[in-house]
Amino acid sequence: MMNLHPTLNPDLLLAFTTVAETRHFTQAAQRLNSTQSTVSMQIKRLEDKLQVSLFKRSKRDVALTKQGEILLRYAHRISRLTDEALTEIGLPIKSGKLRIAATDMSLVYLPKILQEFHNSHPLINIELHCKRSWDALDMLDSGLIDLAFVTQHPQRQGAKQVSQSQLVWACANHSDVATQNPIPLAVFGQGCIYRESALTALKTTNKPYRLAYESPSRAGLDCAVNAGLAATITPQDCLTDNLRIIGQAKSGLPPLPKLTTYLFQTKQPQSPAVKAFSNLLLNT
Repeated sequence: MMNLHPTLNPDLLLAFTTVAETRHFTQAAQRLNSTQSTVSMQIKRLEDKLQVSLFKRSKRDVALTKQGEILLRYAHRISRLTDEALTEIGLPIKSGKLRIAATDMSLVYLPKILQEFHNSHPLINIELHCKRSWDALDMLDSGLIDLAFVTQHPQRQGAKQVSQSQLVWACANHSDVATQNPIPLAVFGQGCIYRESALTALKTTNKPYRLAYESPSRAGLDCAVNAGLAATITPQDCLTDNLRIIGQAKSGLPPLPKLTTYLFQTKQPQSPAVKAFSNLLLNT
């Protein structure tokens, strides 16, 4: 029996959704590693098949027509179902975006995971934000990201432990700050778990100290530490070649606890890309 309805070609739908997201044929072509003329031709073929106009074109950009808005909703659903099917049978996901926020400690472990994920799904775009735990969780709750790697989450449900790292006192290789009394410290702002762990540990000793440098970013602290002006607190896995661990016996500094990194996932319906990344991470 002859099929009287037009079929929706996946490549044409991908071109359509990309133009709808970018609102521009040139930007869509760049994202698809194609040319503007090819993308324009694909949109025309889709419009001819459906016998409707999907975009209102202007000199600056394009906007969806009413029919285009309807098709976009279904195109996203078709894309998700296609990606789910490909994932289930072990094939790469063809499109999608993965949005991640992570603390600086988590960034130590992510490169290896990202490389493995890219090897399996090279066409997935990844958006990575380096944030403090609270900011990462706020982004997750606001729907701005799909995954959050954090070190603090009081009483929050759904945590999955990813890794542990020992916190250590550290300074520049050439620095003598460990012998100074009081010892100058470079710390993050209030609320940071590194800072709180250090100050809690220091309360158990008589070691004099002063908070000499404070910054909301790791780069800001590194300026003081690399210059040899202060000691800092860092996960042992994050130590760079120009830093050394300060021995507790000679310095009088107290031992520090281990720090755990946790993974939180969006409560919204997860895309195949998010599911694939989560499965890879938890099985590694």
